[in-house]
Amino acid sequence: MRLRHAVDESGVLDWLDEQRIRQVFGNMNKQNHGQDGAGIKADELREKLFRPEFAEMLTDLRRYGEQALREPLPLLTFHLFRQFGRAGDRKAYEQVYFERRGRLAAVAMLALDSDAPHMVHALEEMLWAVCDEYTWCLPAHLGTGEAEHVGGNIDLFAAETVHMLAEIVVLHRHHLDSLIVERILLEAERRIFTPLYREKRAYHWQTAEHNWSAVCGGCCGMAAMLLLEDQAMLLESTRQTIDCMKAFLSGYGEDGGCAEGIGYWVYGFGYYVYYAEMLLDYTEGALDLLQGSKIAAIAAFPLRIHLSGGTFINYSDSSEYEEIPSGLLSLLAVRFGMEVDLPLRIPQLTDDPCRRWAHLLRNVMWSDPAVYERIHGETARRANGGFIFQQLEWMVAKHALHMPTNVWVETSRRCSDREWIQVACSFKGGHNDEPHNHNDLGQVIIHCGGENILCDPGAGVYTQAYFAPGREQLFHISSAGHNVPLIGGCEQRSGREAEAKLLEFRLEPDGSEMQACLDLTHAYPETAALHRYTRHLSWKVGQDRDGMNRITGIKERGGRGCSTENPPDPVDLVERIRSTDRQVDVDYAMDVNLDVTVAMDTGVHVDMATLRIIDKFQWKMDTEADVAKSSLNESYVESQVVERWISRIRPVIEKEGRLRWQASQAHLYMIYDAVQWRVQTEAVHTVDHDQVPVTFYRTSLIWKGNGVTATKGEDGRVENERVEDALEASENSKILESAETVETSNVAPLEIVCQVDFIVEPHQGEAEVSPRE
Repeated sequence: MRLRHAVDESGVLDWLDEQRIRQVFGNMNKQNHGQDGAGIKADELREKLFRPEFAEMLTDLRRYGEQALREPLPLLTFHLFRQFGRAGDRKAYEQVYFERRGRLAAVAMLALDSDAPHMVHALEEMLWAVCDEYTWCLPAHLGTGEAEHVGGNIDLFAAETVHMLAEIVVLHRHHLDSLIVERILLEAERRIFTPLYREKRAYHWQTAEHNWSAVCGGCCGMAAMLLLEDQAMLLESTRQTIDCMKAFLSGYGEDGGCAEGIGYWVYGFGYYVYYAEMLLDYTEGALDLLQGSKIAAIAAFPLRIHLSGGTFINYSDSSEYEEIPSGLLSLLAVRFGMEVDLPLRIPQLTDDPCRRWAHLLRNVMWSDPAVYERIHGETARRANGGFIFQQLEWMVAKHALHMPTNVWVETSRRCSDREWIQVACSFKGGHNDEPHNHNDLGQVIIHCGGENILCDPGAGVYTQAYFAPGREQLFHISSAGHNVPLIGGCEQRSGREAEAKLLEFRLEPDGSEMQACLDLTHAYPETAALHRYTRHLSWKVGQDRDGMNRITGIKERGGRGCSTENPPDPVDLVERIRSTDRQVDVDYAMDVNLDVTVAMDTGVHVDMATLRIIDKFQWKMDTEADVAKSSLNESYVESQVVERWISRIRPVIEKEGRLRWQASQAHLYMIYDAVQWRVQTEAVHTVDHDQVPVTFYRTSLIWKGNGVTATKGEDGRVENERVEDALEASENSKILESAETVETSNVAPLEIVCQVDFIVEPHQGEAEVSPRE
């Protein structure tokens, strides 16, 4: 990795105009930088590949290489090519396409070994076969797939292919038959360089504010540096590619957040970094694209949304368990002085469904075990904290729950030697027209011990329907697949107008507390009767030793004592508190985190985490008659609100008003008002992005109605009144009078409130396995 110049904290890339680029190229040594490899050196790569830390990767490559030697490459047939246009199926073609790329990548790496000359012959055959392909693009990116849509078309994978071929030529030029090298140069010129740099065709991705601009522009730009000798074309390539990178960066705010999610951060910003590093080497340090505070913030994105154990916040089309390329993260950690709280794992080629060459090569080139460290107590404290992505309106709080050894457990066993466990929570605002958007405003994730218990479904399998009109009906995309309500029978709508308004936000620096209030009214424009919908969220982690006696006092007032021999049930305590003084004591008990599973007289207790969600739904009623009608019509009232909670774990109803999800290292309890809400859980069977079957459990809280309507009293507090009381109040003109009434004098909101308390309690014994189905 080349040492960099002093970091410029001014606007990134503002100084890289065409004049500056021409000046740099004019001052460069006229030697053939492409022949030199622009930082890619076969001897260094060979030496690193056989280090102990790459043993698993090498075993994986060898299995792939043996298969490549035994079997011919699978064919990209006409039938497979037509599958997408005829049936909307992109998986069949792409499985063969990526299998071909995977075998080529594995053999190209193995051919570096001087003891495996037979691999060079296999490599030549595969390179020739890739040059024979009708197109390097995927059918899903070619419209109808007719000939006029193929010639000169450049998509993500055509760009990746030319980049892969260029780097293989650099690594093996002296071993490959000259005809193979000539063929690759001709195909690169015909398919990429002529339409892009000589004819200067316009492509939609050149101005895209997402991963396409970085991947397409960066791959073609790297191939140009390695294969082109025409200085004028190299200058044109650099100018175009830097324009693409400017467009890509414009899709990020100063907070560095990636709206597409962690998977697309790896993809888009990964290729931005790969191009930047090659350009830095190619220009001998003169052009550096990794400068400025915004780039530093983008580089920090994965660590800010890493929750624990390699699990991430996965809004949009991302996976919870994303594999961050170890080479990419190593380079960024060194460049920007970042502390990595992930264990070192060098990904195998077969971990990536697309078998990307760029990640594979740079994992070998750049992976640095020194920047990784095992998670321990000190690291846990450093991992504590929170962050709000101001532009994205993503919020995250992370904190360590301490696990003392002298706590009581159900089986009278002592807890394991774990000293702490990571707990985290995230909220999401934003709007419903983001790249790879899901209709998920107000979404919540609760995490503990490396597992998202209340979760986001992430990406579904990519089909034609996934990106077509009506896509918001799909489970992974719809608000029905997220921890947000159904209101008046309506889901959230797509579009820029559907946005959250962040009314307030507070975050403790150590991540122990986070509060937010979101106005989500505009997410439900089709709910005609909805006046306003707000979601209040309050997350707290920690312990309050001084408050324990007061909690004990509340418990004693409830008529039940505590002893070290019979430790109390924390959720039973919440129920008893609610039965005594709901307005005061529950609030206080939640504030002190319900550290009640402990032996009270010893003063030892276990940390817990709590999340309180208060959803307020205000309805528009044009006349007093409408108020009476809606109050009396139970079916109408019942359909007004359905709250939903998504998990991969089936919850257990312990009793009315209390559910429990048993995760691998913690229990998650949900406490709700069973008088006002009935609960039901349904299994949703679907497939994930890689077409692997997965089951989610959607737990719904359904407003009962039951002749109950929610109103506002004169003091502004929400009260539950029977229909006759509501009618009487209506006659007295007392219903719904508040400062939040709508502008029209004859329209006032009727309010329904749903309060749900989630409690995270770590297992106080050996780790358990989640009861997933």
